[in-house]
Amino acid sequence: MQPQNHFYQTLLHRHSQDESDIVEHCLLCFQNVHKQEDIFHYVKRSSFLCGACRKQLEPLCKSTKLDSLQLSMLYRYNDFLESMIFQFKEGRDIALRPVFFHEVMQELNDKFRQYAIVLMPSSKEKMLERGFLPVREMLQACKLEIIEPFYKTSNHKQSLQNMQNRALISQVIQRRSDVSLPQKPLLLVDDVCTSGSTILCAYQKLLPHTYKIEALVLAAHPLFVESCDEKGLLKRMRFSILSLLKSGR
Repeated sequence: MQPQNHFYQTLLHRHSQDESDIVEHCLLCFQNVHKQEDIFHYVKRSSFLCGACRKQLEPLCKSTKLDSLQLSMLYRYNDFLESMIFQFKEGRDIALRPVFFHEVMQELNDKFRQYAIVLMPSSKEKMLERGFLPVREMLQACKLEIIEPFYKTSNHKQSLQNMQNRALISQVIQRRSDVSLPQKPLLLVDDVCTSGSTILCAYQKLLPHTYKIEALVLAAHPLFVESCDEKGLLKRMRFSILSLLKSGR
């Protein structure tokens, strides 16, 4: 997938006012959005990917426990999703932002309206390089309060670290003293869960928060999913979005 920013930006401009608008072309492959469309999405008429692209996604819709934190995972992190996230983040194709959480956005806005979303931090180097915080852009259509109470002390990339180095994540992620937590439940949101250590570290640094804390990730690495399954910690996600994602297959 090669970046084609001008075309993306044109589409984004036309539909940035309301991400429930119907697009005519897939934001990824530029084919007619109804290409290989399933009946569910055709009737719903609210998708930014054509059926052919969407079929390459692997809905996971499982939850697990990290310590006492409930973590919900939407998709399995496969080659297609990895490529799409890379194009968005490193290729800076910001027009792809409505694609990632679109299927569950209404659920987030409705079922979690009493929550505040907590974002995982990017390093200063990555922020300067990209010019935006990826997950905040992915959640542009979200109506919940969004806060950024953490910062990174270095450009620590989970997927490139061995298990010993991942244990040092608590030294990399730190709380910001200038951001206070709202008096409401919190939903930690990240794009990819590799080992679970980043989410768990953030959760532990939010304690003691007197309100409920949950976590949601766009995608989970297959090895992490297998590890949870082997430990008997993998369960069907309690979100009703489970049926939405599965019906789109």
